[in-house]
Amino acid sequence: MKIVAAFDSFKESMSAYEAGVAVQRATDHEVIIKPMADGGEGTLEAIKSFLKGDIHNLEVHGPFNKTKASLLIADKIAIIECAQACGLDLVAEDKRNGSKTTTRGIGDMVRYAYDHGAREFIITLGGSSTNDGGAGFLSSLGVEFYNKDGQFIPTGETLSSIEDIRVPQFKYMSFKGICDVNNPLLGKQGATMVFGAQKGVKDLELQEKAMTHYANKSAEVLHKDERNYPGAGAAGGLGFAIVAYLNGELVGGFDEVARLSHLEEAIKEADLVFTGEGSMDHQTLMGKTPQGVLELAKKYNKKVVGFAGKVEDKEALLEAGFYDIRCINHEESPLHELLKKGASNLEQEVREYLKHYEI
Repeated sequence: MKIVAAFDSFKESMSAYEAGVAVQRATDHEVIIKPMADGGEGTLEAIKSFLKGDIHNLEVHGPFNKTKASLLIADKIAIIECAQACGLDLVAEDKRNGSKTTTRGIGDMVRYAYDHGAREFIITLGGSSTNDGGAGFLSSLGVEFYNKDGQFIPTGETLSSIEDIRVPQFKYMSFKGICDVNNPLLGKQGATMVFGAQKGVKDLELQEKAMTHYANKSAEVLHKDERNYPGAGAAGGLGFAIVAYLNGELVGGFDEVARLSHLEEAIKEADLVFTGEGSMDHQTLMGKTPQGVLELAKKYNKKVVGFAGKVEDKEALLEAGFYDIRCINHEESPLHELLKKGASNLEQEVREYLKHYEI
């Protein structure tokens, strides 16, 4: 029997790849490991396991100060995780302020990758601490922003002072942002109003006005308006910068990782598919990794079994098409202990499941 193990990460417990290894340990059947992610934290980790290339470590501008970051270069493709340069976890909770943080470091990573041969840039847009519309990122790439005093690098709060923008040509470069949200740049469902508070933006209305001014100025200079592009609000407007200034595109995180990993081809040849993540419930059916795996498997009438540390709404998941849903935790223990045992608990649950499974 051939089993495809296509897990997302179990946060703070095991990576997507480690979950696949746990399945391998549980059985003598052939197991094809396809680590998955949806564009958020862990996407670089998932992609590097199947895309042949080199990890590069460098120092870049962080949300406030310099920080260390890693990126993957495979031939002419660079995989850049925006959270490496401007992640929310890089800022202490009491220091968070999305109006003052910058995406400048992501541009540093692009320039570094370009100098090392990359021409196609895939940027994950999850977990940012920023709300600068990607202006810091663009500044690092050579876009010039001017206020009344001359050239400057905008942050979220200073977007309102932009008076002129000069945009160079970006030749022989292609950009793709991968994300799991469809929020526009502005409005009640936009970057500021939906995500600003968790990033520490102090005055949402004032920040929204600054972002609106930035969108208006951008439209004047670019002669096009991408503020309503689905996903433009991702990563505090970094999605907007990619589509408006760099003529890039935004794609679903799972879809892109599945494409790069050739997941569909593996599922087509499989007898059984395992997937899962830390928690599975009704929200799983709103575009998360296990649902993406399920939809691919349905095309070939393959059975999909979900494994999770916490399971709720099991009936809804089964009605959606999962063959079975299994909780890997069967003991009353503190969460930190269960997280440590995640890999061994998954291994044991897979072993028990396969004892009773019939093809």
